[in-house]
Amino acid sequence: MKRYISLLALIISYTTFAQHADTAFVKGELTEGSNPGSPAIFIDTSGRAKRELTNFVFNHYDSATYFEQLKRLRPLKHKKTVPENFPRKWIVLYQLKGKNYLYRPCDWGYHFRFEITDSTTINYTMEGPEPGRLDKISFPSKTHAIIEATNYWEGRRVEIKLVDTAKGIAVVTFGPTKYREGVNRVLMVDAKKVHLFPIIVNYCPTSRVQEIIDFDKIDFKSLLKEQ
Repeated sequence: MKRYISLLALIISYTTFAQHADTAFVKGELTEGSNPGSPAIFIDTSGRAKRELTNFVFNHYDSATYFEQLKRLRPLKHKKTVPENFPRKWIVLYQLKGKNYLYRPCDWGYHFRFEITDSTTINYTMEGPEPGRLDKISFPSKTHAIIEATNYWEGRRVEIKLVDTAKGIAVVTFGPTKYREGVNRVLMVDAKKVHLFPIIVNYCPTSRVQEIIDFDKIDFKSLLKEQ
């Protein structure tokens, strides 16, 4: 019953702020009197969905998944020192027609986040929060971090290079690993600076069918060369 009420509240909330003048529709439309279950993709600048994107709090399922995996990584190393001004929580940033956007996907499992704690790293994936034992972290500069971590499946190297300190934008490189020679680069933003960007909402309350959005292919080499 509580879950139904929460879902209903979410539908009403999205339907309400999707009707505001500051909303630009990419596909579909939600208007007064329209079916609240109708899918739509819209760009929202009101900031009402950003609280959801920056929520790193575990639910019951997350806690069970995280701590079960954490058992396999113990003992944890001694606490590592992360400079106060270096971001610990990161959210994926997308580009559309040359502009940066946050993205609220239809299926929440596609909302990837990355976090650094005192003794672990956490990848928030489709399977829930995946911990990594923080083995080593170094800072070649104030805008550059190199992390070596071990998780349940494989060792992992993560490199964070801030490319826009004012907006908190960084290129985050995952890998290579013992199972993958190549690396995976992701454009991410400091969770504390999401207020600087509009958000694309993929609204589909009654279905998990993903609406495909043709985001720009990011030129990471150019971004890294500018540093």
